[in-house]
Amino acid sequence: MQKIIDNLGITVSSVCAIHCLLLPAIFLIAPYSFLASHEFHEALIYFILPCALIAFVLGCRKHGDMKVAIMGSIGIILLASAVILHEALHSDQHSESLMSVLITVVGSVILIFSHLRNRKLCAKHSYECHE
Repeated sequence: MQKIIDNLGITVSSVCAIHCLLLPAIFLIAPYSFLASHEFHEALIYFILPCALIAFVLGCRKHGDMKVAIMGSIGIILLASAVILHEALHSDQHSESLMSVLITVVGSVILIFSHLRNRKLCAKHSYECHE
């Protein structure tokens, strides 16, 4: 189960970062699609946060690695901050600030590395941390 949760977290965090980086192209190709809306970003967050919390809490209970906990917390805080920043500063759904995009990409990358480290540490324990 741990491997699946970490892999899902890596995948969804990667999709989030790629989405933010490709957002200008998405606006040009399909400006009124769901992919171009801020709601798509928020929908990804609803997958990213539970995956991260479950994976890091269960993994850290077993391996006790504080880097995973700290990096995971920073990534989660950054992604949540990006959503809050967007809501506070931009009411238009097609308006993304560079700061919001940068925060999201950095938060996603940190979460990806946290999931990778967590998966590696759990693999040392043969994923027994989730049985």
